[in-house]
Amino acid sequence: MFDIPDVMRTAQGMARHAAARQVVIAENIAHANTPGYRARDLADFSATYAGAGKMLATRPGHLDAGSQHQAALVTVDSDAPARSPNGNTVSLEREMMRAAQNRQSHDLALAVYSSARGVLRAALER
Repeated sequence: MFDIPDVMRTAQGMARHAAARQVVIAENIAHANTPGYRARDLADFSATYAGAGKMLATRPGHLDAGSQHQAALVTVDSDAPARSPNGNTVSLEREMMRAAQNRQSHDLALAVYSSARGVLRAALER
């Protein structure tokens, strides 16, 4: 009967995306000295949102028994700087910048959600 407004659903998705990206950033930082480790990143929320109409199989047999396994949204960062002598592509400075940008995205999602909640509350009060 009551459905969550689209703006709130989008804000929730944006906050979840920021949380998932923070996990990837933390893993990159944790592997900063691991020989041969390739820095990874998550696709932008806008790219994820644009493909939201398509269902994504996250493991073999998910959604359809005949579907092929599709890669998750976490990919090796193609923009990573040159490899260090041990083959690692993680740059701590780059990861810290990503963490700051990610925090801004999360804060924006929370602000949008909070504002929409306030509008909804005001509309429901008589």
